[in-house]
Amino acid sequence: MARDETFALQVKDDYTKASLSSRERAIADFAVKVTRSPNACSPADVERLRAEGLSDDDVLSLSEIVAYQNMSTRIMESLSTVE
Repeated sequence: MARDETFALQVKDDYTKASLSSRERAIADFAVKVTRSPNACSPADVERLRAEGLSDDDVLSLSEIVAYQNMSTRIMESLSTVE
């Protein structure tokens, strides 16, 4: 999938309209929720990921990746190094 430029553009433009599997959609929804309103995350969000086959370690890794990306972006933006 990573080599499919059309798919990549769909995800970039609006992932909700991209042809994602239910697992990919759950992961994307979680990443957006963690980014936009982390305090709104609940055990139900984790359960949805588990229902899609993610283990607790997978959920932790996903959370860490999203948090790291968000932190990195905010640092770069605060230093005005991102246009």
